[in-house]
Parts: sequence; C-alpha cells; structure tokens
Amino acid sequence: MTNDPQVVHALAARWRRTRTLLLLAAGVLPVAIGLVCIVLAGMTSAGQRIMPWWSAIPAVAAAACAWALLTWLRRNGLSDPHSWLPATTLMTGAQLVLGVLPGSGIALRLSPGAALAVKALCAAGVLGAGSAGVLARLARRSLLGAPVLELGSTAFPLVLAGRGARMVIGTDRVDWTTRQGGRVDTGVSFARIQRVTTEANAVVLHTASGAWTVPVSDPATALALLRRRLEWWEERRVAAVERERRRYDDLVRLLVAISGEATRGGVTVTVDSNGVTTGISLSPAVHDLDPDVLAAHLMACVERARSDARRQVQDLVLGHASSDDELIEDVTVMSAA
Repeated sequence: MTNDPQVVHALAARWRRTRTLLLLAAGVLPVAIGLVCIVLAGMTSAGQRIMPWWSAIPAVAAAACAWALLTWLRRNGLSDPHSWLPATTLMTGAQLVLGVLPGSGIALRLSPGAALAVKALCAAGVLGAGSAGVLARLARRSLLGAPVLELGSTAFPLVLAGRGARMVIGTDRVDWTTRQGGRVDTGVSFARIQRVTTEANAVVLHTASGAWTVPVSDPATALALLRRRLEWWEERRVAAVERERRRYDDLVRLLVAISGEATRGGVTVTVDSNGVTTGISLSPAVHDLDPDVLAAHLMACVERARSDARRQVQDLVLGHASSDDELIEDVTVMSAA
C-alpha cells in the first residue's frame, strides 16, 4: 500500500498482527470448515456400498465459499479493511447454512451410529464460523483501531466518527454521512479541496464553491490524517503525470524512428511514420524498364511502404496503450476537478 520506508517501518508491527489475524479469519478457519464438511460427507458412506452423490453437495458448497473468500482477499480485499468482517461473516455463514448444517443432518440420517462424532464436527464448524468473524474484527482494529499519522500515506480507507456523522478518507476523495435533521450523504474529491482547517468538534473543507463542515470527535487527528492523505495523493498524482509524460516522450521517439520500406522490380522506396517518402533507390535492372512500368513499380512501392509504416505505428501505439491503461486511469481520476 506504500513505498515509503518510514511508513513501512512505522506500520510493520501493526501489519504483522493484522496479517496473522486475517490469515486465520479468512484463510485457515474457512478452509477448516470446508474440511469439516468433507469429513461429514465421508461419514455418510459408513456402512453403505455406494456413497450417495447428493451427500457431497454440502462439502462442495463449503469448499466453494472458502475458495471465493480467499480469491476475493487475494485480488482486492486487502485494500479495504472495513470489508474484512462483512466478507468473512458472509462466507463462513454461507458455509454453515449450505455446508455444516445440512452435512450434519445428512450424516446423522445415513450414519446414526456416529451421532456423537457428527455433533462434535457440527459444533467445530459453528465455533470456527463464529471465531472467523471475531478474528476479522480484531484484524481491522489492529490495523486501524487507533489511527496514526502514517496511515495517511497508505491506500487504506480511514473512517472517523463524530457526533451524528461519519467521515471516510479515501484514496482520492472524502465522503461523509450526517444524521442531523435527516440522513445526508455527500463528499468532495481531493482535487477540489483548497485547504483544510478545524473548528470546535469539526473539520472544515474549503473548496472553490464553498466550505464543508464535517463533525468529528477528534478534529486535530482528523486534520493531520487528512493533510497527510492529501500530500500522499498529490505526490502520487505528480508522479503519475511525470511517468505518463516520460512514456509519451518515449512513444514520440519511437514513432520518429519508424520507417516503412518496400521493394519491387529493382525499385526500393522508404517512407517515415507519416508516410512521407524519405528515399528512393533504383538498381541497374530498371534501365531496361518501360517508363510506364517503372512508374507503376514506384507507385506500388510507395503504397506498400506506407502500409508497412502504418502497421508499425498501429502496433506501437496499441502496445503502448494496453500497457498504460491503468496509469492513464489513475491520472484521469486524480486530476479530475
């Protein structure tokens, strides 16, 4: 979430605790619940020649939930600590409803002699699901429970609560919800914020169109975090623009170097990236050619050379665009007013 060595060092201890708790909540326990369901499915075959195919459905459902949770966490879940608890609770709850409970019922019906073991496995599944939610909550609190200034230099959303209000400092905007005189949800992008000040129990966001007052419980901490996040956003915006400028300069340099060439009947024509002819070479073989034939060769070579140049330009531009889509999107978002 950050490349600043000082920020990494300051948050290292927090992240180690958070990583351990999150791994247990969203990885170890959901997988363990899936294994419980697999064991329950295996118990249904006790005393029977063929295991009913439908008895494996709860195990498959529980395993699918564990896989979905791990996939979500690996792809984009790490960037939003506030979603860890809802996602973990949803998936482990689904494992209970779709896997543990029906799997236990099927096992009790088909293997009544193993009732004690089935009940123990069911209790383990319920305990695992409940523990996963608790650990996910602890993981979020471990990272964001007591906001420190270094968190402003990361991409983690910061939630600050106040009297009747809730402010969320994102990566490129501030959003808040107030409940005084009715619920109001609004926000402002970082690009519109000119300066930030504080007053009694509130943070004031000054923009060109006016000032927004957001109630918070600790204005000093909110002000420091918001200013730090604004500095981090500005640094990223400037760096992204600079990277895009350098990539554009490289693209222009490569376009200038493009040259299309074609040869036919002893005639060789070279053109630049704009299709302008830059060279014509004639071999001794053209001395015996009819002028009309020579002209036809020249025109054909010019057309083929221009086609070759156009293809090279297209390949270069498309390759540049495909490798730079994410950077362009970041620059557009951060530069939007």
